Amino acid sequence: TNICQVSSIESDAASYVFNYNSKGDLESIITNRLNTGNPNLFFTYDRRHRAVEVLSGFMASASEAGAVWFYHKLGYNTANQIVRDTVYQFGGKDAGGIIRSSFHNEKHSLLQYDAGNRLVKATDSVWERGVYIYADYFTYKYNATGNLEYMIRESHNGPQFGGSIYSDTFWMKPYDTKLSIRRTSRIWMYLDRNYSVNNSFTSASYNSYGLPVQFNAGEYWYGFMEVLPAIGGNATVIYHCN
Repeated sequence: TNICQVSSIESDAASYVFNYNSKGDLESIITNRLNTGNPNLFFTYDRRHRAVEVLSGFMASASEAGAVWFYHKLGYNTANQIVRDTVYQFGGKDAGGIIRSSFHNEKHSLLQYDAGNRLVKATDSVWERGVYIYADYFTYKYNATGNLEYMIRESHNGPQFGGSIYSDTFWMKPYDTKLSIRRTSRIWMYLDRNYSVNNSFTSASYNSYGLPVQFNAGEYWYGFMEVLPAIGGNATVIYHCN
């Protein structure tokens, strides 16, 4: 268990409540602005406290039926690193946890890590109704202070789109010297693909452990993010710390 866990984040645009199970694993993130692109998140763990399923959906709890935005199935290697991630998009879930077979988009991710357990390479292959559409090849570069400096993406379109290839590079903003809020949860770092030591923003205040308490959410909203997708304006974090 980490020293501090996020209890809630209040922002001008949307707020989020973080819930944990009896083992201290992040069980759900519930938003007050439930809509397309900003679903609730639910997490399932194995006996080794590894997240094996992540459900982004429009139900109020994991036991309810409802529309599904994304559904991750995660696979691990012997070093407990996520090396396979199959993501199903646009489907549904019955009460009791049965995922309906209405998904029409699948993304298969193969992942590589460095010696610091940071994701540094990812291959995302996207299929629609069994037909290969495109693949994105990502490279994540960290600087000497342990922060994600930039991301390179090379996209390869399927043959029906001429097999074209293009690439781009995304640079991150300057970091503070305090502890990144994402480091309170390993699955948060994974979903946002950012294992940085510090925050890519400067908080107006920090707690005694160096975690951000009040900050401009527009500065957090930088880079790839699946957690807190609708955060905006002024943000305030409440932590539970041991």
